[in-house]
Amino acid sequence: MFSFLQKATHGDLERILERLRLNASNNYRDATKDDLAELTQRYEELKNAGKLNQKQTDYYRKMIAEYGIKLQNFSHNSQKVNSYSEKL
Repeated sequence: MFSFLQKATHGDLERILERLRLNASNNYRDATKDDLAELTQRYEELKNAGKLNQKQTDYYRKMIAEYGIKLQNFSHNSQKVNSYSEKL
């Protein structure tokens, strides 16, 4: 009946997830970790309020778990040095 409300909450999670992906692809470690924390918090709020259907719950639980694993070893030390920096 109120599917437009579910889309709005789903959109919140999608915006956070997209920002997380962007920050991760740019090697912004701290921002990526902050985004994951925000995604996890918002996901829990929406899940506990019953505003996510089962498919959305499964999808975001999987995304949070995957990024959690990826970020365990995500540090400034793991970033590659480009050839220009090596010459300096």
